[in-house]
Amino acid sequence: MAASTEERRIVTVLFADIAGSTALAEELDPEEMRSLLARYYAIARECVEEHGGVEEYGGTVEKFIGDAVMAVFGLPTAHGDDPDRAVAAALTLRDRIRVDAQLQGRLTLRFGVSTGDVVATRDETARDFLVTGDTTNVAARLQQAAEPWGILVSDRTVRAARNFEFGEQIDVVARGRSAPVAAHTVLGPRKAKARPRVRLPLVGRETDLAQIQLVARRTVNEKRPSIVSVIAPAGTGKTRLVEEFLGWLPHLAPDALVATAQCLPYGQQLTYWPMRQVILTLTGLNEDASPAQIRDAITTWLRDAGLEDAERVARLLAVTIGEAGTEGVDRDLLFVAWRTAMEATARRRPLVIVFEDLHWSSDSLLDLVEFVMQPRGEAAVLMIALARPELLDRRPNWGGGRLNHLAIALEPLPNEAISDLIRHLLDTDEPELVKLVSERSEGNPFYASELVRSYLEHGSLARLPDTVQATVLARLDLLPAAERRVLQLGSVFGRSFRATGVAAVEAGDAARVQQLCESLVDRDLIRPSEADRYSFRHILIQEVAYSTLPRFERARLHAAAARWGESIAGEREDALAEILAFHYREAAVLYSALEPGSETTQRAARWLLKAADIAVAAGATPEAVRHIRASFDFVEPGRIARLHERIGDLTAGDSGLEEYRIALEQYEASGAPVDDQLRALAGMLMIATRWSGSLGDRPSEDWMTALRAKGRRLLARATNAHSIGRYLAADAFFPFWVQAVGEVTPEQLAEAESNANRAIAIAHVLNNLELESIALDALAGCAQAVGDWSRARETAQQRLAVEDKLALYERIDAHSMVVWMSYLLGDLDTADRYSAQMVARLLPGQAPYPALHLYAWRALTLFTLGRWDEAVVMFWRSLDAWRDAGSHAAGYGLRGFIAGLDIGRARGDARLVSAATSAMESILARYPANSITRLWTSFISGDAGYESDFVFPRVGGVPAETVERRISLMCDLRLPVPDEVLAGALERAVRADGVPILEGQVRRARALAAGDGAEMSAAVAIFERLGAVPQLGRARAERGVLTGDEAETEAGLAILRKLGDANYVDRFPAHQG
Repeated sequence: MAASTEERRIVTVLFADIAGSTALAEELDPEEMRSLLARYYAIARECVEEHGGVEEYGGTVEKFIGDAVMAVFGLPTAHGDDPDRAVAAALTLRDRIRVDAQLQGRLTLRFGVSTGDVVATRDETARDFLVTGDTTNVAARLQQAAEPWGILVSDRTVRAARNFEFGEQIDVVARGRSAPVAAHTVLGPRKAKARPRVRLPLVGRETDLAQIQLVARRTVNEKRPSIVSVIAPAGTGKTRLVEEFLGWLPHLAPDALVATAQCLPYGQQLTYWPMRQVILTLTGLNEDASPAQIRDAITTWLRDAGLEDAERVARLLAVTIGEAGTEGVDRDLLFVAWRTAMEATARRRPLVIVFEDLHWSSDSLLDLVEFVMQPRGEAAVLMIALARPELLDRRPNWGGGRLNHLAIALEPLPNEAISDLIRHLLDTDEPELVKLVSERSEGNPFYASELVRSYLEHGSLARLPDTVQATVLARLDLLPAAERRVLQLGSVFGRSFRATGVAAVEAGDAARVQQLCESLVDRDLIRPSEADRYSFRHILIQEVAYSTLPRFERARLHAAAARWGESIAGEREDALAEILAFHYREAAVLYSALEPGSETTQRAARWLLKAADIAVAAGATPEAVRHIRASFDFVEPGRIARLHERIGDLTAGDSGLEEYRIALEQYEASGAPVDDQLRALAGMLMIATRWSGSLGDRPSEDWMTALRAKGRRLLARATNAHSIGRYLAADAFFPFWVQAVGEVTPEQLAEAESNANRAIAIAHVLNNLELESIALDALAGCAQAVGDWSRARETAQQRLAVEDKLALYERIDAHSMVVWMSYLLGDLDTADRYSAQMVARLLPGQAPYPALHLYAWRALTLFTLGRWDEAVVMFWRSLDAWRDAGSHAAGYGLRGFIAGLDIGRARGDARLVSAATSAMESILARYPANSITRLWTSFISGDAGYESDFVFPRVGGVPAETVERRISLMCDLRLPVPDEVLAGALERAVRADGVPILEGQVRRARALAAGDGAEMSAAVAIFERLGAVPQLGRARAERGVLTGDEAETEAGLAILRKLGDANYVDRFPAHQG
């Protein structure tokens, strides 16, 4: 018996008819009328059955009745969203008829749509009489009642169609019907908004939720900034936990502002992009706002928040997100502006900012978050950072032990909790299934929910995927082809995407894509945002969708995404530069192999360098260097030398020296102008001399002689004033370089001072304050080379007279020089004051190369002043700066690590000792065995003396503070210091300006060796005058022993007990308790 092809089905019927067709037929020639109708029918069939874009609407044209079209949606295959498809087809048909050039606006349509039961045939060979039932009659009557160009739909269609907005109900009196038909007019596509969705219960995270709620209460009630970091692998429930918290938040603070900063999978290539969404949320703007609109809205927001200097702060915030050009601004000003804006906003209303996937963020954004959360005043700001454990790989000290930071590590859910979740999802208790899914999910709630969905769709236990990625892929494979394609295309844009963007990359219809997106929302795969924006429900869905794209397809789609971004950028090019650079780079990586010199590679180069400019303007050096390096594969070969030089300008140490060296080598090979060669050589010389402390392998005298000789030859032919001035200033640091290992001759000193003064004269002509500052620093180096600390400090203070006009690196260095010279002079108060001033203006991660120098000297100053808790804080900041600079050969930062090591030993703080030791060993390993810097190696062990080190020709080549610390350690250990070492140290300590603290240690060592109480009294007097607390405590305790004065010994130990120096106090057992 043959199977019947007829069955009862629910379908949606669309009727479209020409209004005034009779009058039109009278007016036109029959052949002309026939031509118009043929065109009309063709468009109708295309819209219903063969509509272009991501996928056809999937309807079937049943018949053409005179000048009317009848179409059925839901035959021969039901799609689940057939009412939406029918309304979308009506809108598309209406729009196309209105603008069709051949029809010339001579046809006016009316539409009726109805959903209901019919008797239908599934015989695909039947071309008409497909459906029978009242639904077709209702559609026809609604069409007749519609206004010209109007679309009337039945009440049942309205209830089923989720993607459109409809007008108020109207009652249509239809001929032959006993009661009016309830109908609604189609207004257009529904604006994307978060529709209510069933939220899974929060299981197993109640304690974590309570912790966040407690922090929130303190933040709101006590008005103090706080940060909560939720660290856990993907799928563990970070987002769900925060959703539950945000749902509870109105009970605590109904007026709280909430903004989300979404970090993208390629976020390390984007500097502050996530903060753009924060600004748009707080100002009420959408993504398409122009730079001027954004700046104006920020200003208004800040004025409303009560900021007096709203315009200036608004400009700085705009710079951060690329809305204020590429003119450079110091990063400290940008960070302070963000903190000021947040605090001002939070004084009016509690402010909650959620950072999603922070592990993907740029280093500069991490620095910004940490800076903003440093408490400064009363402000109810709560930041919630969601991140995978990779964040701690990048920032082991994330949170920095601050009291206002709460770290929550989400562990896998216990078996009981995950089983409860599975039972809820299944709405039943099937022990075997619950057990299997629970075991397979390993406590991961996202994995568990996806496994349950996979089971419900497959109906089989045997087909449950083994991994969460396979689970997601199985779901995607079951999607209709069009919906799956939308997910693939959306994944190219990252976690979030726009329907118009997806349509653009495949030349599709944006309205149709949005319909498909809404279907995906119903499937809980993506979530709607404003307008046509959507985001993947979970990042794993985006990752899996993206992974299904072949590499060449990815390249093509990234290029298309970039072109679309360019087309909509308008005045927002700066803001979108990093996004466009990413897409073009991804495309060009493959295209460059297939199409060398193609337009894609050229655009990749252009946008990467544009992104570098934006990063430099925002003070984000690491990101700028990353963009420049990425451009190497795409720029013309002749430009690469200048790019290497530019990286050298932005970095320091061995890496900076190498960049300049490569630039010079390429300039020479290509026959570049002499001025370019001299400029690159000057960069090499500057690092080798001025920044010699950042080099692991100190250049040899032969290397330095050859480089300077080549520089003089180039100088004789150079014509560019800037290149000449830069070289002269760099060469003027030669005495500073020499004094580390030998005596500076009068001739060398005179030549250097002459070069520095010539550079200053050029700087005045060019009005170049930075060049003048560098040359003044060279003069200070000349004074330092002969022990004239006072003149060196005065010269550094000259630089500070115009510090507000200097680049940040120069400002930091000038402060560091004042601190350094003040410490050597024994003026610890000045060292404290100047270091504190500059440190307060620096942000975590900012300018790490010069900042490390400042931090190190401040740590040593605080150590010597006996403010050890502050010194420990500065030690950790020094450590972070060293890491931010790439863990380079930072010999100049060792003094700060020594301060941390000394305090750690004194207090028995194993963590502090381990951190200091590890950093110092890493740094020292970068130096050759015969380097002066390696003197610190035996110091680390804490039990070695000078006799274990190689012999130096003189003490004078060793930094004074190094000698002082080593003598102090040997005195603590009661190890003898060689007489020749003490003699050389004392000679150095008392000549010229002298080094009082070194003199005190020498006298202390001599007193201990000779048992001389009077000599120890001389040491005590020096330490007392300087305010050198730990040295004073030791010397007084030791003087008491030497003179038999128990009270004096106890007085010295009391000083050390106050510091927490248990290690040294324990050496006096008679004075315990």
